[in-house]
Amino acid sequence: MKKRILVVCTTAVLSLSLLAGCGKDEESPPSYAVGGDEVVSLDSVMDEGAAILVSIQKPTEAAIELGKEEYTYRYSETEKPAELAENYVSILRGEEQGFTLIDEENRMAEEEPDFESLTGTVILGKAAASEEDEEAANQIFRVIVAWSEYSVAIQVSHQEGEILPPLEPEPEDGNGESGPTAMSEQMEYFTSLSPSLLGLPGDSMEEYRIYPVEGWVRVNGVSCRQMNVYLLELPESTNTFLGTYYLSSDLQELYVKSDTGSISKIDLG
Repeated sequence: MKKRILVVCTTAVLSLSLLAGCGKDEESPPSYAVGGDEVVSLDSVMDEGAAILVSIQKPTEAAIELGKEEYTYRYSETEKPAELAENYVSILRGEEQGFTLIDEENRMAEEEPDFESLTGTVILGKAAASEEDEEAANQIFRVIVAWSEYSVAIQVSHQEGEILPPLEPEPEDGNGESGPTAMSEQMEYFTSLSPSLLGLPGDSMEEYRIYPVEGWVRVNGVSCRQMNVYLLELPESTNTFLGTYYLSSDLQELYVKSDTGSISKIDLG
């Protein structure tokens, strides 16, 4: 529940930051571009006079050099902001644009946006165009659409990682209790594995701290639980992150996530 509240609060702050600010009228662009990616602009698909582009926030040269290229387009004098946002999101989700609804953790969103709300934020994403660029191959081209009572804002950027499947609810048996793939059983199995199998040093997984994630994710069509592995550093008692693994609900398949975000299968023999 705390995680859900945090995401909602963060989204609200994000929406406000996108919509804040105003300025003189800007020249309406036919598209928004980040690196080798491009998406149709709100200006090119809305009716004439539906909104006025009042400001464009561009990244500094230093930010671009650090790979933090982000552009925000703010529109005001909007008669029906929520309807305008809904139409734009619908176009982006169409086959030609190819965007998917995602959340702030880059997971596919399970719920449809509420465009009846006076204010709101929708996040969309798709794999960035690689153009033989290894860095772009591990990025998401993200578009955020936010609206308030009188304005709309669009933010486009590149984000590290890949679009992940949504979390699935914990399986239950007929009595409403956790089934044979409960977290405790998965933890027992995972900690029994040899560190060498996981690409880790040491003789036993007892040397590591394992933090399982509630819910299930789909990896290659298989329901898996995410396991985050840390090494306890003594005497400071601090945790050093070592890797993310995905263990199937039937304990038959195991996957590892690389530093670049790709996921590969581990042979359990």
